[in-house]
Amino acid sequence: MNKISKRDVKFFLLGIFTLFLIESIWNWKEHVSSFQRGFNEGYNSSR
Repeated sequence: MNKISKRDVKFFLLGIFTLFLIESIWNWKEHVSSFQRGFNEGYNSSR
């Protein structure tokens, strides 16, 4: 059996972070509008 090295874990986490970053940049307007909608709904329901 092959062992999983620290290098493998680092590249896996780097890949996940990179995909998250690309997806966030690609859909930036959608993320901002979803955040604002959720924030406003939470703020208005707590009043």
